[in-house]
Amino acid sequence: MVEIFGGVFALLMVLLLLINVFTHAAMQERLEVGRDEGSYKVGWGAIGSGFVVITFPHQLSIIETGETVARGKICAAQSPFIRYARKIYQSQKQQLIFSILEGSVATMAEARTCLLKIMPYRALHIGWIIANNELLKSVSLDDIPAHIKNVIE
Repeated sequence: MVEIFGGVFALLMVLLLLINVFTHAAMQERLEVGRDEGSYKVGWGAIGSGFVVITFPHQLSIIETGETVARGKICAAQSPFIRYARKIYQSQKQQLIFSILEGSVATMAEARTCLLKIMPYRALHIGWIIANNELLKSVSLDDIPAHIKNVIE
């Protein structure tokens, strides 16, 4: 009886080891796919795809890169927002979508003015969504990056 129990226990340990190896490989694959550019891209009708940035009263947060830019420095020479915007607007059918939280219209206006200033002769499509913390929390939390979860909680 002890031999049977020991054999079954050993077989279960091998099965558990195999499950862990396959689960680890699948998780690594999902993490690699999640690092691709455009993971947080939103379809925005006939205009194309949009990449969301969240405007807070005193800063702008780029979801995809995790970078934040203080209001007043959005259009600074080495601003992460300028680099990101140029990368987005290189393609014809891409745009920025501003998620505007309460009290952050001035931040969005500064970012929009900056876009017009750095690309004056280009037709820019800009989308916007009026949001609040509750709306952001109601989005599937598995889809929100950790650096944004920390800000909205």
